[in-house]
Amino acid sequence: MGQFGNQPDFATNNVKAITPSDTISLANNLGGSLIYIGDNTTTGSNMNVIVAGTSGGFGVQTLATVPPNQAVGTGYTTNAGPLATTTNGSGTNCTVSITAVAGAITDIKIIAAGVGYEAGDTVTVTQGGGASGTFTVTALSALPPTAANAVLFRGLQTGGFLPVTVDYVLATGTTVEQLIAAQ
Repeated sequence: MGQFGNQPDFATNNVKAITPSDTISLANNLGGSLIYIGDNTTTGSNMNVIVAGTSGGFGVQTLATVPPNQAVGTGYTTNAGPLATTTNGSGTNCTVSITAVAGAITDIKIIAAGVGYEAGDTVTVTQGGGASGTFTVTALSALPPTAANAVLFRGLQTGGFLPVTVDYVLATGTTVEQLIAAQ
């Protein structure tokens, strides 16, 4: 029985020690865990974490032609890519491959989703000799967080809990020891 009659304690939960890592992947995702701070008296009291549910922004998932399903542009050649793209919106670094027939783009595939895009942004394929290969962003995908999305908590006390649920504990900036996650 936990501290409160209706709450379980660590002995009845999926409890595991955490090794901080700057690698952000599904393999070390803590899935919104509560973090118990063990002994932080020997090395410090800082913890660098990515709060549960944090996204690294949005990238392009789907591009559409206007009007739908029509060949677009002139002077393009089929290229497995990646081809650079430009946009009139806030996104950057989306790259694509294209299929062209008689110089017009008939199929486009996303190679890298880029970051910072919004639905309705216009993306133009950049290829020497090609022109007017413009598409509209119709669907976005959430990108995984990066170290830039982390929050550094300072002055954590031994025996306490981090005040937020956590997906990742980063090694850089983290000095507490014996971190325990209870999901």
